[in-house]
Amino acid sequence: MNKLETEISEVSKRIENRQMKIDTEITELSFKIKTFTNWAWFFVWAGVGITFFAVIYYICKNNETGYGLNLLGDFMAGTVSSIWSLAGLFFIYVAFLGQKQQLLNQQLEIMFSQLEVKYTRLELAGQKREMATQNKTLKQQKIENTFFQLLTLFNSIVDSLDLRRKTSTSEVISTGRDCFEIFYDRLYNFAKDKTYPRTNDLENLSIDKAIDAYEELYDQEKSDMSHYYRTIYHIFKFIDKSDIENKKQYISIARAQLSSFEQILIFYNCLHPNGIEKFKPLIEKYTIFKNIDYSLLLSQKHLKEYKKEAYEKQ
Repeated sequence: MNKLETEISEVSKRIENRQMKIDTEITELSFKIKTFTNWAWFFVWAGVGITFFAVIYYICKNNETGYGLNLLGDFMAGTVSSIWSLAGLFFIYVAFLGQKQQLLNQQLEIMFSQLEVKYTRLELAGQKREMATQNKTLKQQKIENTFFQLLTLFNSIVDSLDLRRKTSTSEVISTGRDCFEIFYDRLYNFAKDKTYPRTNDLENLSIDKAIDAYEELYDQEKSDMSHYYRTIYHIFKFIDKSDIENKKQYISIARAQLSSFEQILIFYNCLHPNGIEKFKPLIEKYTIFKNIDYSLLLSQKHLKEYKKEAYEKQ
């Protein structure tokens, strides 16, 4: 764009300088055309005048002086024809000057045509850039709309969660995000069952036993948890695959939807075969566990299962 504007500026200056020279040359040519045209007509009328007086002289003096027709013809051929030949030469020269003047005007028109083409290119480039900006904005808006629709869907899934007692009355014991605290308590209890002797101190709990405990929880609550994990995974995947600018800003918005208990459950889900292959790399890439509550982990030793980028900015 800047290159084209520079070219237009240079061409405009060149045309301006050339136009001044051409205008001067055209003025000089116009003066010469007028001068030589006048001289040509002067010789034409001079020849006509001489012819007129020669004929009158022939008529009046033919009998007295013996001025014959042959002498009149010789006089006309030698004098008038020479004068008219000179007039014709001037007319030819005037025609040549006119052609030269026309060529100068054409040269100027061509230069203006070239400048007009460059202005057209500049205008088209501006329109193209404007269309690209509009398309980029529309694409950004489309991605944002899809993103916030996914968030709305995600929150509706969370709000629709309910835990019931396994009795004939099916009493509701928790709904919405409060369910994740109960999920976490069950995970904690399953993990305690993996220790021997059974203890509340899980600091030495191996990651394998932690995943086994999580698998028990997942099998028990699969109907609710599978839908939840698929949705939050696809939100992060959608941001990762999109061309949206400042992806981390949208990751931050999505991450803000997660409670502390949700982050812990996602932590172990991504170490489980369900999420280790596809979900875990996104966790590390976008620092999803930046604000994770470490105290809720079954064991602080499990932190090493993720790259440090999962907790800290690169």
